[in-house]
Amino acid sequence: MTTLQYRFIQDNLTEIGIDEAGRGSFWGPIMAGAVILPDEASWSDSQRALFGLLRDSKKMTPLKRQKIEKEIREHIPLCAVGTVDASEINEMGITWANREAFRRAIFSLPIQQHNACRLLIDGTLSIDNWKGEQHVIVEGDNQYMAIAAASILAKVEHDRWIIQYCKEHSECEERYHLISSKGYGTAKHREGIRIYGGHELHRKIYIEAWLPGASQTSKRKYKNNTDAVTNKDKCLIQFQPPV
Repeated sequence: MTTLQYRFIQDNLTEIGIDEAGRGSFWGPIMAGAVILPDEASWSDSQRALFGLLRDSKKMTPLKRQKIEKEIREHIPLCAVGTVDASEINEMGITWANREAFRRAIFSLPIQQHNACRLLIDGTLSIDNWKGEQHVIVEGDNQYMAIAAASILAKVEHDRWIIQYCKEHSECEERYHLISSKGYGTAKHREGIRIYGGHELHRKIYIEAWLPGASQTSKRKYKNNTDAVTNKDKCLIQFQPPV
């Protein structure tokens, strides 16, 4: 098991680990976690044990993620989650939404001078017009403790939100099997869209470009860019508000 690194650079600059959950989902919000680890010299035994368990959230079982997420919230005072909802994604596009989720998470942290921090962002997407230092790190959640903790926060909060929504709106679970898919484009989820049409929390651009029935041109065009789609490429899917 690889030991993750505590710092990107050994200096006095505050580092914020950042990661998202739900970018590739067909339905619901995108969320980002932001975490500032306490100074290593001040770690308690409980914190040291927790930090040794941090990993990419995708490499944990749901129960393990939930347990670690609870411990993160108990033992890391400076952590937050930022959310961008489906209506904003549909209006502004997923790339904007991803960056905005990062921003909301960062500025939810109870600290002064957010722009003076060093950002460690998992993946390849930086934040536009950020005045401070930032680094995008491919598979950063496999390298740095703060990013791994952020990935766990974001993933657990994203999945918890979907489960709670489906408890309150049971027709969504019955139609789209969202609790098992967590909003992603599984076969049962796609079949529900074909039968019932789209829900208002679906990301229209995703399912218009990827659902079986979309043109092959659409699938090729948007494999790496899901921010725009032309009218001729759209599927004939009706989007309805909740019943």
